[in-house]
Amino acid sequence: MRKELTKHHLCFALALALGAASAPALAQSRPADLKAVLEAAWQRSPQARTLEARRDEAAAGREAAQSWIAGSPAVGLSQRTDRWTKREGVRETEVSLSTPIWLPSQKAVRRAQADIGTEDLEAQIANARLSLAGEVRERLWAVAAARETLDEAKSHQEHLEAMTEEVMRRVNAGDLARTDGMLAQQEALAGKAAVVEAQVKLQEALTHYTTLTGLSDVPQLEPERIGAEMRDPHPRLLAAKTAVRHAQASMNVVSKSRSEPPTVGVAMRRERDGAAVDAASSITFAVEIPIGTNARNRPLEAAARTLIATASAEYAQVEASLRDEVDLARRKVLASQQTLETASSRAALAREHARLIEKAFRVGERGLAEMLRARTAVHEAEVAERQQRVAVGLAHARLNQALGISP
Repeated sequence: MRKELTKHHLCFALALALGAASAPALAQSRPADLKAVLEAAWQRSPQARTLEARRDEAAAGREAAQSWIAGSPAVGLSQRTDRWTKREGVRETEVSLSTPIWLPSQKAVRRAQADIGTEDLEAQIANARLSLAGEVRERLWAVAAARETLDEAKSHQEHLEAMTEEVMRRVNAGDLARTDGMLAQQEALAGKAAVVEAQVKLQEALTHYTTLTGLSDVPQLEPERIGAEMRDPHPRLLAAKTAVRHAQASMNVVSKSRSEPPTVGVAMRRERDGAAVDAASSITFAVEIPIGTNARNRPLEAAARTLIATASAEYAQVEASLRDEVDLARRKVLASQQTLETASSRAALAREHARLIEKAFRVGERGLAEMLRARTAVHEAEVAERQQRVAVGLAHARLNQALGISP
């Protein structure tokens, strides 16, 4: 008896330990709100990982732009002797150090390019996060729509099964024909098939959501509070604007770097003209200035001008489309709210109509087919009402997306 109690106690303690260990993991898998879902999706996004990794690249570029050295320094060593020819004791040894350096104007434009490049990267990150927020919003409301469809399908199935039981009872009692029983059973089977189809669609929506976010649970969704005005600066507009500035900075670098940077060097030479002559030392300073040519500069300038033209066109397109997108999103919010009111009124009328038809059916004043049509109309109206509630929430989310508001 004592051994059995000990065994049970050990099992109970092990279960408690496993439950305590798994509790934090379960808590982490349940997102609190849309912001938590977006953060989870951001951590899984390959684009996000690439952009954030480029921050180190941008930091290295800024550090390189602070340096005056334009390339790798070079160390040289040379020696001249007549040991293998006349053997008069002539010897010369030279050690040199040279490096390319930026001119002050070149260094200034390269530093400006590095700073604007960092701003451009941060703007791209903000724009990518906003774009990902749009995907998260779409996936979340797709799950909500699938759940509403499944809930209404289950409710309709339960009503059909209850109606089928009543019809079969009356068929067995001789009040209704067998054909009415068969019709009721067909409708019940159709309702069951609709539930299965709705379950598949919900699973599909959940799979897309999990793939994007890595989460299995969905937070409680409510229509987002609509922003009062467009975010300033809008992430899309800011990303396009910094892209133009970055392209212009690249053009400035090209215009100030029409040739390779000059090279400066210093050398120490020790030489002796003969065996009877003392060795002499000297120091040499050298400057090498490359001369730029059109063959080198024109392709670089053309590429820089192409970047400016492309970035400017994209900025103009974003600037022109943002206001139109916001206006359209606002109209869709108003339309979805009006449609919801209409759908709610239609569903209320359909329910009242079905209630009267069912009441007449029970007393034999209406046929089964008419009652089934009334119930089908109720089902369609309630599905439309539920889906329209989701459409209102999605319209709010899309308006905030157009305004540039992230969760």
